[in-house]
Amino acid sequence: GPPAWLRSPVTWRAAAAAAAIAVAGGWALGRPPAPAPWPEGPAVTALDIGQGDAILLRGPDGSATLFDTGPPGAGGRAAPVVAALRRLGVRRLDALVLTHDSLDHVGGARDVLARMPVGAVLSPVPPRDGWLPWAQAALDDAGRRGVPGGELRAGSAFRVGPWGVRVLNPRGPQPPGADPNPWSLVALASAGPLDVLLTADAESDALRRLTIGPVDLLKVSHHGSEDPGLARELARLRPRAALISAGEGNPFRHPRPETLAALAAAGVAAWRTDRSGDVTAVLAGGTLRVSGTR
Repeated sequence: GPPAWLRSPVTWRAAAAAAAIAVAGGWALGRPPAPAPWPEGPAVTALDIGQGDAILLRGPDGSATLFDTGPPGAGGRAAPVVAALRRLGVRRLDALVLTHDSLDHVGGARDVLARMPVGAVLSPVPPRDGWLPWAQAALDDAGRRGVPGGELRAGSAFRVGPWGVRVLNPRGPQPPGADPNPWSLVALASAGPLDVLLTADAESDALRRLTIGPVDLLKVSHHGSEDPGLARELARLRPRAALISAGEGNPFRHPRPETLAALAAAGVAAWRTDRSGDVTAVLAGGTLRVSGTR
């Protein structure tokens, strides 16, 4: 059966999956030294990949887990996430987590799978009417490459390096024809005293139904789109800082002024990829430090 760090309900598509991610991490025996520069403590990075989401969890042991892959490449070029991972020194992933099937979240998955070893691909239980074509193609690619897969729902948990990940949403499969955003995979990632809420595109209409305590860092839902319930969630979550993944000059005007105002009113420092590039928060010496690359 699955190891202790991986609790049901999780359905593994391959028995090898438990061994594939068994961490310290998928490559526990003979793991090469962590590449440099590499964070000296648990770190979360919102990758600068344009309009989309790609959130990277790293550990000082060299472990790396990627939540979403941003949009696909254009003009025959690889997806932006490939260059983003390379500039951060990532040469393999212990796990790739796909939160839902929007193109700006999973569009780069096939390029990632083609260009580096991946220990496992994890995703929510399939929607009742099936995955959208680009998400299904990525999962099919993983299967053809022999990459183990697992299905996650509320209550699932796994560990990679210093990070323990607990899935809070969704509780079941997305109904036919439903808006995928509230059915996004929402996870609480914890490393020591650091708690990070990864929301994908699930806004306050979904978050308010979840049992979540205060967190240190919030990945703002849906690229900072307007969310009338955000102020109430900020009062409950009390994050110290927030990461916003949005593309420079995007046509949706993300992050929206209303969202930035709510964060400012709550005293939350907002870091955005369209202004600061790759934004990394690292726990070092008990202190949370956030920095951007531009």
